[in-house]
Amino acid sequence: MSDGLREQREDGDGDADTDAWWDRLGGDMTALILSKLPLRSMLRASAVCKAWRAAAIRASTLPRHGRRRTHPWLFLHGRSNGVLPHAGRRTAFAFDPDEPSSWVSFTLPPDFVAGAGGFAFAAPSPSRLAFAPLLRELCCGITAMRHAPPLASPRYNNPVVAAVAAPGSRDGERLLLVVAGGGGFPGGLVDIDDHLPTELYECDPHGDAAAGVWVQCAPLPEELGSAASSSSSSLSISPALVGGRFLFACGIHSCAVSAFDLSRRAWAAPPREVCSPPVVPRLAAAFVATARRGRRLLLAGLVEEEGQRRALGVWEVEPDTLAASRVGEMPAEMAAAVLGSGGVRCVGQDGVIYVVGEEEHGGYRACACEVIGGNDGRGGEDKLACRWSRLPPLPAAAGRSGIRRMAAFCSPVLLRNYFHAD
Repeated sequence: MSDGLREQREDGDGDADTDAWWDRLGGDMTALILSKLPLRSMLRASAVCKAWRAAAIRASTLPRHGRRRTHPWLFLHGRSNGVLPHAGRRTAFAFDPDEPSSWVSFTLPPDFVAGAGGFAFAAPSPSRLAFAPLLRELCCGITAMRHAPPLASPRYNNPVVAAVAAPGSRDGERLLLVVAGGGGFPGGLVDIDDHLPTELYECDPHGDAAAGVWVQCAPLPEELGSAASSSSSSLSISPALVGGRFLFACGIHSCAVSAFDLSRRAWAAPPREVCSPPVVPRLAAAFVATARRGRRLLLAGLVEEEGQRRALGVWEVEPDTLAASRVGEMPAEMAAAVLGSGGVRCVGQDGVIYVVGEEEHGGYRACACEVIGGNDGRGGEDKLACRWSRLPPLPAAAGRSGIRRMAAFCSPVLLRNYFHAD
């Protein structure tokens, strides 16, 4: 009999028939069954009794091939108008693609600047970075932020932040943080040096996060910016981590792409434009994402031609040459509803691209593009294809929570972060 079931009987939780059924099923089989549930369903199951919690904890440690494949979530929140991040807690909304009927309301930490790799990042001051697991409050209450040592260069504008498993670590035991950009003209008020070094930091995400120093590397290439953005903030740069080694950065307005090699700790030079007519037309905005379990690079681009409708296309891009091949285009009816006439934001990874219209009066309409095919387990053909779907409307509370200037990010929500303290 498992320890969890023994504790259940000692607590008098459950009846004899239920206990006998669990005995026959076994703890390992129970854990395997729970591992196939969506994350929020597993968290609810873990609160039923000690036996189920023990099984859920065991499920969170199963090898990757034994767990249900999860998709990245979409997160929407309001952004501040000023130079520094928003100082107080504020409500944000998350979309869980595995339970797609509604949005999840949650609270961002004070001074929030970015979300990546299953973590929320905050900047208590321009030279400090703190982080905690995303949506931790859904299960275990709001956890304390872990503080990294001071950055070598202060970031007064929201920097690009990436989080990836450190080389040689397993299941997120060690985390490699990457901070790039964060200069320019935040809020149009102050001229901040834009040639800030890219900084790397390796740490234990659940232990002492301050035991080390940041390593400085070459700055984000200035060609990624443009006159339209005037900065190297996360609002003007679209990042995508390919193969766990290359951090691609795409200038949303310049449509130029460069890659940071995490092994060599250097940017590829010079950045190159991904627009190559007729395969990729001239784009008004460009965003990068990943497919094939993070091994391939995708490009989502907004096409605007005078006198014609707005369109959004998706291309697969060869990381070395930036040669592109067309994957698909947003259906015309969906494009009319989501793209509107305002700004557009695209975020995505692991074969899912979220497209959000930035028009407040339109309720920030959103849709998802799932890139299927290739060798991702959904088919044997190498050709990729798009499968589009509309997301449910944001709840009415979104208007009351202060989302006046929308920002978005995409990240997995990692089960192991919820049970680590156990």
